Amino acid sequence: MLTERQQSILEEFLQNPDRALSIGDLLPVFNVGRTSLFRDLSAMVEADLLLPDAPTRARTYRLNPDSAAYLRWDLSRPPQQRPEVRYNPRLLAAYRPNHSFLLTSDQRTLLRQAGNIAGAEQLEPGKDYTRLISTLLIDLAHASSNLENVPISWLDTKTLIEFGERPDGLDETQLRIVLNHKAAINHLTTHAGEMNLCRRDLFDLHALIAEGLIAETAAIGTLRNRVVRFSDSRYLPPDNPHLLKESFDEFCDKASLITDPYEQAFFTMTFVPYLQPFQDGNKRTSRLGMNIPLLKNHLAPFSFSDLRKRDYMFGLLAFYERGQHAFLAEAFVAAYQKTAPRYATLLDYIQQGGVLGTLT
Repeated sequence: MLTERQQSILEEFLQNPDRALSIGDLLPVFNVGRTSLFRDLSAMVEADLLLPDAPTRARTYRLNPDSAAYLRWDLSRPPQQRPEVRYNPRLLAAYRPNHSFLLTSDQRTLLRQAGNIAGAEQLEPGKDYTRLISTLLIDLAHASSNLENVPISWLDTKTLIEFGERPDGLDETQLRIVLNHKAAINHLTTHAGEMNLCRRDLFDLHALIAEGLIAETAAIGTLRNRVVRFSDSRYLPPDNPHLLKESFDEFCDKASLITDPYEQAFFTMTFVPYLQPFQDGNKRTSRLGMNIPLLKNHLAPFSFSDLRKRDYMFGLLAFYERGQHAFLAEAFVAAYQKTAPRYATLLDYIQQGGVLGTLT
């Protein structure tokens, strides 16, 4: 946490981000002694905000453009104050399945510890595991709809999905978003064992998630042929149809080769929104698609119920505009560690003969 003076020093650097400044440059600006300024600058070096160029008090300092603190400041500014950033095909091209990893070894270990549901592989695929994963339907439909700014509670989601009772306060579009989640998640939980991160299955998920929400029916369940732009980001997704097709096929090819289901899930969570392959519904499709490898391997699914919207959107923004995936990875791992144990508890209940019912 920066002090008020350190924040002012940071703003001095940000006026010209490429310029190096010394204590002598800052003394006329701040009415404090040289020692106090040196302590402030040292604290900012310790916080990874600044980079020194010499081990003495005569050193100059520059902003550290790769620091987490700097990126959080930079990406919190209004979009119009940031430069445009075009799609970078090298991010995908440089990824080598099972050699490159977006998740660290420690993160993958934490995910395995949280998500390996003991005994899940012994469940009868067409019955018991479906009963277990059916609990995902309400959690994911609720959390994913909330991420699309649909103001629906978990209980209202449950009564809408299970009893068809429409909650107050939803317009037709918002209602359609929730019901489309129900259809798409039902498809996912029923067919996950045969699904892959391939063109056909991702197109099928998109067709279900986008039904009735895109005016051009020909754009549902297929690659977009329009340019898409964001109001809250300066990122410009691929606008050439040939490049988009080529990149999407490359994504599918690489995703299918990844052997670690958690890496596979996170690869999908990250790159589908980055490519923006569909006219609309890209993040929703990625949120469902990333669960394919988890369900296929009888792992705890990821419902997004413990992922804060701010962390999710910032993580995507950092990847869109700076190619930095670490923020989203940290948010994913932390949320999964909270969510996954619930499914282990439900499995234990089922194995003891319990029945997952509804309110009566």
